[in-house]
Amino acid sequence: MRKHLATIAVLAMALVMAFGMLCLYGCGAPELIDVQMLMAPDKTEYVVGEKFDTTGMVITAVYSDGTRTEIKDYTIDKTGPLALEDKEVTITYGEYTFKQAIKVINAGDKIIMILANGVDRCELYADGTIALGGGGGGLRKPNVAKWSWDPSKPEKERLEIWIPIVESGVTAKEPTKMELEYDEQNNIQFAYMLAGKWQMHYFIQHKEWSKVLTQDVKYPLENA
Repeated sequence: MRKHLATIAVLAMALVMAFGMLCLYGCGAPELIDVQMLMAPDKTEYVVGEKFDTTGMVITAVYSDGTRTEIKDYTIDKTGPLALEDKEVTITYGEYTFKQAIKVINAGDKIIMILANGVDRCELYADGTIALGGGGGGLRKPNVAKWSWDPSKPEKERLEIWIPIVESGVTAKEPTKMELEYDEQNNIQFAYMLAGKWQMHYFIQHKEWSKVLTQDVKYPLENA
């Protein structure tokens, strides 16, 4: 019995030594063999003056043993306010580089939110301007219609929409503040009286407007 145990012990020791020799020559730290961008950033369209946002972007290092790790210490070539001529951002990690295409537009061209009813539209732009359109008539930019979003105000006062009333074909020189109605689900709607004859109703669900009107943004944009 002891003889068998001794044989087993010798074999086990031999296996341990063999494994140790293999690790000595082949179990070193895995080597970096590639760097890949697995996910592009969520945001690729910007208003002049905004900064590149890396949210959603995932870059990983690939190693010789098949493992991956996410890279956070990459660099980007555009860290300041973006301009109209900026078309791409270069992301660099060591000798690896990636080009991410972006689009930069003026604040007056960026629609932040649309209230609609299937026919009529009320478009709110990043520079605080408004355009109306649809079956009931239109009020295109430039005009004196305006809007704002200020998260520092009480909840039902944060969003304001001002539209000039049109009567007998004449557009008022000053806009009128719209009475916004919030239902139990925080959906928003308002009615706009056009020409003193009919109303244009506008509506947007909470799940839509709450995506863009958040606590960390304020409209109109300061750089607009």
